[in-house]
Amino acid sequence: MIKLSTKWDYAIKTIIYLLKNNDSLVKISSISTSQKISESLLRRVVADMERSSIIETIKWRNWWIKISKPLNSISVYDVLLSVWEELWISDCTKWLSCDNHNNCQTTDLYNLLQKWFNWVLKVYTLDKLQKKES
Repeated sequence: MIKLSTKWDYAIKTIIYLLKNNDSLVKISSISTSQKISESLLRRVVADMERSSIIETIKWRNWWIKISKPLNSISVYDVLLSVWEELWISDCTKWLSCDNHNNCQTTDLYNLLQKWFNWVLKVYTLDKLQKKES
């Protein structure tokens, strides 16, 4: 079973919260409270997204954050990759090859699933996510 990591979940929840607030500056503490996320863990997730230029922060008294680029230029793939989690559906697809690929019955299937998984995450941009939230 494919399961999203906690960091992925927090990153997506943060982005959705920002989208609901019309991309205005938002306090991290507001996101933490409304989404029931530990503020210290949320700060680490936000720092990762800031390093990847997904969001920008203003660290004055409170952390304030907002999305840093046009929504159509940021994909869900970018958001998930920004929190440094692996985007692989199985160990076999990590390098899109496997030492046992000649004898394995699932290699082709897993590689195809991986390509589709990546494609969906890359074409689903934040502007599309925002439309769903409206």
